[in-house]
Amino acid sequence: MKRFIFSVIAILTLLSCNDDKATRATTIEGRFVGSNVDSVFLERVSDTFVTPERIAATKLADNGAFSFSFDIKEGTSPRFYKLSFPGDMRPVTLVVAPGDNIHLEAAGDIFINYIVEGSKESELIREFNHDYFSACDRLALIAETMANSSKAYPQREAYLAARNAIQAQVRFVGTHHDKLAAFYAMRHNIVEQYIPQFEGYGITIAHYNSVLEGISTNYPDSPYIAIIEREIAEAEAVRDLTSRIEYTSYPDIELEDMYKAKHRLSDLDGKVIMLYFWTAESAMCNNINAELKALYERYHDDGFEVYQVSADRDVSMWIDAVREQRLPWISLFAEGRDDVFSLYNVYQLPLAYLIDREGNMSIAPLDMESLEGEIKSRI
Repeated sequence: MKRFIFSVIAILTLLSCNDDKATRATTIEGRFVGSNVDSVFLERVSDTFVTPERIAATKLADNGAFSFSFDIKEGTSPRFYKLSFPGDMRPVTLVVAPGDNIHLEAAGDIFINYIVEGSKESELIREFNHDYFSACDRLALIAETMANSSKAYPQREAYLAARNAIQAQVRFVGTHHDKLAAFYAMRHNIVEQYIPQFEGYGITIAHYNSVLEGISTNYPDSPYIAIIEREIAEAEAVRDLTSRIEYTSYPDIELEDMYKAKHRLSDLDGKVIMLYFWTAESAMCNNINAELKALYERYHDDGFEVYQVSADRDVSMWIDAVREQRLPWISLFAEGRDDVFSLYNVYQLPLAYLIDREGNMSIAPLDMESLEGEIKSRI
């Protein structure tokens, strides 16, 4: 009997040891000084990347120190966690793996000034936050100034700030496409809240595919892989559906050229019309202009016309581009006419439609070989 009891105790002891090895102690600690917060919350982001779950909270010590200790199952793929604060301060997002010992320091504004050690992915997120949100905050300040001031404020400044934010995002995702930090970075769309015309201008399906490949290689068990796959499938379905849609009785619009002469889209009825939305700030748009001129010269006498609508905010930049590029078609300015972009669901730039002689409208391809084929089939 004693031998049997000893055997049971030995087995239980072994199981207990295995349980201890099944998890690894993980810590997130640091010190925040000079801020207006007195407490910090630890949240675990759900595997669906939708709802964070608050798992702990602590008061800052008199010297600003805080510490969280918790266990994570051994072998678990890294997950996103957040340090959030009372009020409207942005949370600090971290990538946490089992056994990590992550240290943070900040003086003053936590989100702007924090540094992080002990997690390379979390350090990358801090790098992205600094570049991207600095540009976004600049854009927000410009928008607030324009809204509250009776003085004219250079709208070009807003576009430059927006462009800087998007470039920071695209550059970061492209450089770190195999990191979870890129998954975090490509999900932000703050710029579009201020300038809707920039929607879809930065992160594309190609970026999603690149990040999917990178994360699948580095983190094959990550739950975020399924999220990226689903979002790629949804985006491709929308794109495919949009490319198949044909519209009739297109909405009419009227805009002014650089000489203040008004041009109504319906005045071109009976021709094959390319309704082309662009911005002079985009190198891609300007390259398309150069290639499109050859097609215009080739088919204009056969009834092909271009009705080009600028999404630029800076009228002088637009005029300079039209003159320097010697654009031969109808080029119009739509500043302040958000209804025009809404009517035609302008979700990215450049974007173009073809309207045939009967008024049927479809998405126009922007590679010249495909576009020429579409034009020839309608002439």
